[in-house]
Amino acid sequence: MKPSETYSQLRQSDDNISTSPKLEAEGLPLNPRHDWTRNCLFILLGILGAVTCLILGYVAHPKAQPTPPTTPKTWKTTLTSELHCGNSSSEARALGCVFDLLTNNWMPQYCADPYTDGEYRAWVTDAGRELGAWAFYHDDKAERQVASEEELSDLVGKHVWTTTENHLAHCVFLARRMHRLVTGEITAVAHNTFAHTIHCTKAVLKALQATGEQSRDVAQIGSTFDVGIVSCLV
Repeated sequence: MKPSETYSQLRQSDDNISTSPKLEAEGLPLNPRHDWTRNCLFILLGILGAVTCLILGYVAHPKAQPTPPTTPKTWKTTLTSELHCGNSSSEARALGCVFDLLTNNWMPQYCADPYTDGEYRAWVTDAGRELGAWAFYHDDKAERQVASEEELSDLVGKHVWTTTENHLAHCVFLARRMHRLVTGEITAVAHNTFAHTIHCTKAVLKALQATGEQSRDVAQIGSTFDVGIVSCLV
């Protein structure tokens, strides 16, 4: 019979104790080399994730796509120039400008409208007007009549008198001219500010409201104007 063997627990030094998963889970310090490696992996994964998000955002976002070059619009120009007619009727003629009877102004031919000018000319030269054809005068008493359209065009800077009837016709035919501008039948107008439009519409409304004796005033000398020279933009 063999003698019984007794076992005694071996004593282990602290240096021989191996790190176990249980100790790691309990928060005991690990090997510093392992910590550094794990941190580097986390940083690398973070960088890769950020780069991936940027790439996906660039592709998905519509503004990130390169915009094709736009073709310049050729139907509209931002550059403008002003056409002038000088300071006298002789200078205006020399510069090729025309006298617009509808507005009583010399103006560049580019800004004139022969159609509405012709309509107004037919109106004022009609013998059926209350004071007869061509009711333009040098005075408010209608004693000295302007002889012709040529003479009228030479009165630059001078006062000329006419009937309220002719004044209202001026407003009506000028409204037709503005419609032609809006529809593109003409390309430009001269001497037609908003203030002048207000003036004309007030004159028309006043004539519509006139009654009795006042309603016959349209045939009398009640309007005056200055013959002028205007420029226009092209």
